[in-house]
Amino acid sequence: MEYTMQQLKDEAGNVCAVAAVPDGYIAGSAMTDQVQHDRVPFSVSAHVMNPQKQIFIFGLTDEMFTTYINQFIKQTLKMVPNIIWTSVRDFVEPEAYLNLFAMSMTQMELKPVAEGDLPSIFNSNLEKTRSMLLDEYRMYMAYDVQAGTPTHLNNVACRSYLKKYTAVKEGVPYVIFAGMDYKGVEEYTDVSPAAFVGGLAGLLAGKLAKNVREEKSDKFGHGSPCDAIEWGAQNRFIVWAPAEYEQEATEAFVRFVSTFHMEDDLRTLFIRKKAERAEMLFMQAMQYSAMAQQARLNLMQSQQNLMNTLARNSAEMSAGIMDSWNRKMASDSRISQARTEAIMGTNTYTTTYGQHVDVSVAADHVYQNQYGDVYGVSGTALDQEALNALNWRELNR
Repeated sequence: MEYTMQQLKDEAGNVCAVAAVPDGYIAGSAMTDQVQHDRVPFSVSAHVMNPQKQIFIFGLTDEMFTTYINQFIKQTLKMVPNIIWTSVRDFVEPEAYLNLFAMSMTQMELKPVAEGDLPSIFNSNLEKTRSMLLDEYRMYMAYDVQAGTPTHLNNVACRSYLKKYTAVKEGVPYVIFAGMDYKGVEEYTDVSPAAFVGGLAGLLAGKLAKNVREEKSDKFGHGSPCDAIEWGAQNRFIVWAPAEYEQEATEAFVRFVSTFHMEDDLRTLFIRKKAERAEMLFMQAMQYSAMAQQARLNLMQSQQNLMNTLARNSAEMSAGIMDSWNRKMASDSRISQARTEAIMGTNTYTTTYGQHVDVSVAADHVYQNQYGDVYGVSGTALDQEALNALNWRELNR
């Protein structure tokens, strides 16, 4: 077969992708202008097909998900603005993720029969691909470390997968190849739970290599420590065709995969929009962080004002009680003294400790303080507020 590099256009004539297409095949593309994840402002799909032979090839760019492992973060997600809930899901192993993609696209019951090496641009230089991935996360780190939510990278995944399947549809045997350029990071934060609320967990800038442990240390998706996993595919590919056209379909698929990429200007726009969203999230995190800090300052000021008010009221109350007590004692002292001298009799009272004490009959009221001391008071009884303030209790005979 002969192939030509084609600019794959959407229905409006806009170029969305570029790939090698066999002569005589129908080709096209489309852009989904919707934010799928914080790292995916939009995505592109492309198709190459031969309807007569029922050979169908598809390429899809950029799909990412976030899995939150930390239970506190899970519980506080509803407090965080601009969460894209469709991008939050449980972690799926890469092989299972590829199987789900293949079954979803073909709507067939597939049987895996072989694995291979995906000849994609992504996979052709994994070292450069990994370096680009880390450069991307350095950008997020530079923002988020300023927001006060430093997070470290644990495992970093960057590899391609290719599987061959067989299936039967309406009695016709089919052959299917599915592949993907998989990438992901595990993150763990060292900020306190209180600091987390008000912004998404950030990534720590500087000396990145010291904070990165690749999947040879732990299987990706199962590393420790880990608070969240970002995972998905930069590209996903699939071809299915009747088994009798396996050779032609395989050759067309390999040519397509090895050349497929988002159109350059569109990829530049993709990167710019991704950076703009990262900046927006950073500004929101800073805003909420400032609001939280102001709320803490307001709370501290309110607490200080309350303490000052209570202290002032307590001092005023104590002064009033003592002034009332002093006036009463001054007015009653002469009467009390005269009665004591005239009568010289006593009455017996029982303390709260069960002891019996004799108090002059001149005392109209007898009180015990918190230390067990007993006092007789002539005249009017002390009001309850004064008793509470002095921690006195009236005794009965």
